Amino acid sequence: MSSELQDKLGPASERTGYIANSDLIRSIDEEGDAAEEARWREHKAILRRAAEELAHRRAKAKSAALVGAGDSFQRLADSLEYASPEACCTAVRSLYELDPDRAASFFNIALRDSSPQRRRKIGAALTGSGLVNAAIEYLAAAGHQNSYSAFTLLFLVAKAGEVQPLLRVIESHPNIELRLAVIRLLASSGEPDIIPALQSLDITHLPSTVRSALTEVITQLTQSDTAASAR
Repeated sequence: MSSELQDKLGPASERTGYIANSDLIRSIDEEGDAAEEARWREHKAILRRAAEELAHRRAKAKSAALVGAGDSFQRLADSLEYASPEACCTAVRSLYELDPDRAASFFNIALRDSSPQRRRKIGAALTGSGLVNAAIEYLAAAGHQNSYSAFTLLFLVAKAGEVQPLLRVIESHPNIELRLAVIRLLASSGEPDIIPALQSLDITHLPSTVRSALTEVITQLTQSDTAASAR
C-alpha cells in the first residue's frame, strides 16, 4: 500500500478501531430494532386481548338485554289475560315498544285462536292504546313508505272487529289514498261484519273515487258471500 494511501486511511490500529466501532453501532441498532419490534408485538397483543374482552362484554350485555326484553315481553303478554281495560291498553303499547314485529305476530296468533270475547278485548286494547291513531297519522304522513308495520296493526284491528276508527278514516280523512287503502284493507280482512259496517257508511258525501271504490268492494264481498252460502 502506498504511503499516500496509508496517510489518508490512517494507521492500521485506527482503521481497526473504526471497523469495531461500526460493528458495535450496528449491533446496538439491531438490538434496538429487535427490542422495538418486541415492544410493538407486546402492545399489539395487549390491544388484541383488550378488543376481544370488550367484544365479549358487549356480546354478553346484548344477550342479557335480549333475555331481559324477552322476559318482559312474555310477562306483558300474560298480563292481558287478567288485566283491566286500562292496564291492557298500557300493556299493548309496551309490547309494541319492546318489539313491534313480535307484538304483531303475537296478536295475529291470539286473534286467530281466541274466543270472540277475547278477540273483542284485544281489539279494544289495540284501539285504546293510541297505536291505531298513531298508525293512521304515520301512513298519512309517510305516503305508504315503509308502512308495513302500520298496515299490519290496522289489519289486526280489523280482524278483531274494531272497525270504527277505520270507518272514520274512510268517511273523513283528507288523504284520499289512505282512505282507498283502508277500504282495501277492510275488504281483505275476511271478517263477516265488514260488509254491514261498510254498508252503514253514507256514501253520498264521499269523494267520487272513494265512493266508487267502496261500492265496488261491497259488491264484490256480497257476491263472494252469496256464492259461499250457496255451496
